Amino acid sequence: MAMNMNKLTEKAQEAIVAAQRLAEDRHHTQLEPEHLLHALAAQEDGVVPAILERLEIPPPTVLGGLEPALAGFARGSGPTQVQASNRFRRVFEAAAREAERLKDDYVSTEHFLLALADDAETGAAGQTLRRLGVTRDRLFE
Repeated sequence: MAMNMNKLTEKAQEAIVAAQRLAEDRHHTQLEPEHLLHALAAQEDGVVPAILERLEIPPPTVLGGLEPALAGFARGSGPTQVQASNRFRRVFEAAAREAERLKDDYVSTEHFLLALADDAETGAAGQTLRRLGVTRDRLFE
């Protein structure tokens, strides 16, 4: 399944762009779910920070929780062409399935958050959310 950017809300597209920029700024060779969660939690006027606040989790706590993983990613030397990792693609596809299931026409930042919280294999992104108590069930509340 190709990652179709046209099926994303504007905020979701912005988050992907911010995630890519974060990966590039840190010279990472792969775009990972952790970059996406970082971008979502840091998004100005975004839905995800608002959701985190409602769950009484300050977004900076999420950002801090991701830092060890982000610091550990492989770095390229020189200008890096960032490629989406398989884990990132899985999260993207899971978010698209969430949107379908919820009968939404577009994939939004909330769908990404659900996919990140849900995927046991998302590594540090999913673990950070679970450790802070961000679960699928709590998100649906």
